[in-house]
Amino acid sequence: MGPFEVAVVAIVCGIIYKIANTYLQHKGAFAAEQELTQMREEMNEMKQRLITLESIVTDESYQLKRKIDDL
Repeated sequence: MGPFEVAVVAIVCGIIYKIANTYLQHKGAFAAEQELTQMREEMNEMKQRLITLESIVTDESYQLKRKIDDL
């Protein structure tokens, strides 16, 4: 194998490496984006639960029942 063939193989290997590296980076970014979307959905669900709990706790009938139970 002469110097020309070695240079061509090195260039091809470098190009393949860059393509593979770019693919893996984008694959990781896509997975991170999906995880972020899932976390946002969970956060919205938790906010809705918190709103529901706040409405229950601040309800006057709940407060009255609690005062009766404390007696």
